[in-house]
Amino acid sequence: MAEIQGMTGFQSPCAEFAEDELSLDKIFITDQTGMYGVIAAFDRPIFGIKKNDKLIIHRGKKPATNQVVMAVINNQFVLARFQLIGSEGYLMPFNKKVGNVEAEEDFIWGTLSSIHRKC
Repeated sequence: MAEIQGMTGFQSPCAEFAEDELSLDKIFITDQTGMYGVIAAFDRPIFGIKKNDKLIIHRGKKPATNQVVMAVINNQFVLARFQLIGSEGYLMPFNKKVGNVEAEEDFIWGTLSSIHRKC
């Protein structure tokens, strides 16, 4: 709690309600080295994303089924939904099997952590 003291030396009645300033990076950025911000270049209504939305991508998090991921397909960044079918991972709606980074196949670059839009 922040210390608030008036010129008289008495504590302000509001002091018990004082809070630290709001820091969005403390709320949304949980891993400073593994999270990146990108701006959506076009609308993706199936994911609830509009052009110019700010996306936070987490590189160190393993995707879960139905989670939106940023993937590299044909050497281009795209947003896709991750599906685990049996033991194989697929990028939907592209129906591409998740490949190997070292083999330069289609692979997951990171998972979508949050979407931010200016009203």
